[in-house]
Amino acid sequence: MNRLARLLKGSRATAAVEFALFLPVFLVMIFGIVELGSAWYQKQMLVNASREGARLGSLLNDASNSSAQVTAAVTNYLQASGFPGAFQVVSTGTDGNPGDQVQVTVTSQYQLPVLARLVPGSLASVTLRGVTVMRHE
Repeated sequence: MNRLARLLKGSRATAAVEFALFLPVFLVMIFGIVELGSAWYQKQMLVNASREGARLGSLLNDASNSSAQVTAAVTNYLQASGFPGAFQVVSTGTDGNPGDQVQVTVTSQYQLPVLARLVPGSLASVTLRGVTVMRHE
């Protein structure tokens, strides 16, 4: 019976050591999944905003659809959707002829708050970019 008690006590200690070794890896995986999901969501917001800007820039080949108006439309879209960070909008070809391409690029830096602290030397931020190209009508 003494031998069985020692065997059971040793297996509990082994389980505790294995858990202590596995926990940091597990936490990095969980926080990585959460942060990458958040980054993906913000990237999709940038893609949708660039699509809205390109749609406006491609309409009717009108002088009123200028690059400044496209930038304002993208800014309004992102602010209305609650985009949390700063962003930059670049639009080209908004004053072209029918059939010319309009390109709207929206970029933003995404900070990885937890992973940058958990894994030293990892990426602290990632550049997110949404690009849409449409033709003038």
